[in-house]
This record gives sequence, C-alpha cells and structure tokens, in this order.
Amino acid sequence: MNGESQEIKIVGVDKETIKVSSDKEDYWLIPFKLSLIPDRSWQKRFYEVQQKNSDTMKRKATVVENFINVEVCSTDDLQKVLDVLKIEVAETNVLCEEDHQKKIKIRRELEEFQQKQRDATLRFKDDSDNLVF
Repeated sequence: MNGESQEIKIVGVDKETIKVSSDKEDYWLIPFKLSLIPDRSWQKRFYEVQQKNSDTMKRKATVVENFINVEVCSTDDLQKVLDVLKIEVAETNVLCEEDHQKKIKIRRELEEFQQKQRDATLRFKDDSDNLVF
C-alpha cells in the first residue's frame, strides 16, 4: 500500500490452488484472491479483526501475498464463509484508513512544528544582527 491508503477487496478464488488442508482431515484451503498485495500493517489489522470476530461462519484465515487462504470443511456454505470474510476485509480497510488519516495528521503537525522552529531560528538570527556589543 506504500504510504497510501488503498481499499483491498476480494476479487475471486484461485480454483487451481484449492487443496486439502495439511492440518486437518476433511478440511480444504480456499485461496480468495485480493485486489492488492496488502502491506504488513493491513495484515496485522486483519488478524486483529479476525481475532475479535465471533461469527459462527468465521474460519481460520491467513494472508499470503495477494490471497487470503481460508480453511473450510466439506459441510461449510462457501457463500456464507465469503460473506463473513468480506465483512472482515471491509472492517480492516476502515481501520487502515483511520490509521492512514492519523499518520497524515501527525505528519502535518510535525511539518508545522518544524516550520515554526525554522521561523524562530531565522528570527533569532535576524535579531542577533541588531545586538549592540
């Protein structure tokens, strides 16, 4: 995301890489493709959102490159799993946008502070020219 806030969306499934889970019998990993490769802060926020979610259709999900690999069982309704995942992605986007706006505000405040320091330094330099020794 490179310093810009960009919304990430689920854009599909990579059908060719659906595979049986190595962790559990009767489970599969479904790779949901994302519109962008999320940065680490987005991935961290997604993990936090996932941990707080208590929906019964929430499934174990991990972000790898531009995919969210979701562990599903053979009896799961894939549409319901996707619907929950889309909500988690949307919540993550909101949190990341809030973080981005905070960073912009802090950067602006820092620039204003630095300008005040430069102005004061310049004023002291100018005033020092008028000192009588």
